Amino acid sequence: MKKFFLLSLFSLLFVFSSRADDARFSLLTCSPGDEAYSLFGHTALRYVNKDKGVDIVFNYGYFSFSAPNFIWRFILGQTDYMVGTVAYDGFLVEYADRGSSVVEQVLNLTPAEEEALLALLVDNCRPANRVYRYNYFYANCTTKARDKVIEALGDKAIVYSEQAATVATFREALAALTAVHPWYAFGIDLLMGSDVDDYASHEALQFIPQNLMADFDHATIQDAEETGVPLVAETNILLVENKSHKVRSNFTPFNASLLLLLFTLVIMLCEVRSRKTYWGYDVLLMTMQGCAGVVLLFMGLFSEHPAVDANYAILLLNPLALILMPVMLYRIIKRKSPGLAWVQVVFVTLFAVSAIVGLQSYPAPLYFCAAALCARSLFHIYKERICELNIV
Repeated sequence: MKKFFLLSLFSLLFVFSSRADDARFSLLTCSPGDEAYSLFGHTALRYVNKDKGVDIVFNYGYFSFSAPNFIWRFILGQTDYMVGTVAYDGFLVEYADRGSSVVEQVLNLTPAEEEALLALLVDNCRPANRVYRYNYFYANCTTKARDKVIEALGDKAIVYSEQAATVATFREALAALTAVHPWYAFGIDLLMGSDVDDYASHEALQFIPQNLMADFDHATIQDAEETGVPLVAETNILLVENKSHKVRSNFTPFNASLLLLLFTLVIMLCEVRSRKTYWGYDVLLMTMQGCAGVVLLFMGLFSEHPAVDANYAILLLNPLALILMPVMLYRIIKRKSPGLAWVQVVFVTLFAVSAIVGLQSYPAPLYFCAAALCARSLFHIYKERICELNIV
């Protein structure tokens, strides 16, 4: 990795010394991939100088899995990304192999603005400046490229057309990006707190490469005299998406949670008929509930990821379940009144109320989980009365 960035720096020194009138910058937008880190898609800046035979891509998407404590730092939201350069042909081959589309938008910049943008990018690629703290909403490969273009314009401003405006919450935007990957979608949705349910500003939603591309397509560059020129001079389709369509599994979070609810009801019916208590199932339910709550609590307290705090899903996925479980199970096994089960009912009720009043939007599978936990708790509280009904 160090050798790669040294080569990048040497190539940039050559590029910076080879400015010419026949040069241009382009915004490259790549469609999403199937890996977790590529679900958003990708953005990069292409620099072409035909006089000197230069064709390189400035890429803010470099990271290394081999970096010390990468997984742990990723969990804590302390992931560092890097900017570097790669030959345009090599960049295109990578995305062709992935089956992604690549769209080029040639930016309508003056020679002075192109020189300013080149100087900013070259300086950003120096060893002391190339690393940045990644943030999927506010500092990713797309926002970093956009911000450099804005900085190069100086006193001029980019004005976006109203027809390009996108109105959505961060949660809705994330759901659209992960729709074809239900387990990724569920995991991301579950970890996101109430802050992502606020409507995001137009510029904030440009963390998504496709949104920035659409906005640039209808944007103009305006100076102090309010005379504007189109930001994009021309658009070229460099690669057409060519992915093999995978057969989606029916084992989705929605179906899994529905099966959990149905299985819980079957377990309770079997208990009524056999007059036995399958307390091992309670151990399984409350362990899953408590462990999920520990993850949410840890992320809320210690992670630097945006919007993972103030997550009211912890009302349902509550770490207290791990503490209450031994006492509650003891009373159930000894056929004593499991009064602590009311604690579970109260938290499930608070979870339901938070959803009804719009405190936070939750993934649909959580409602089936809530129903299963509530039904199980009420069953323990009223088991004797239910058994007297002689259900067959």
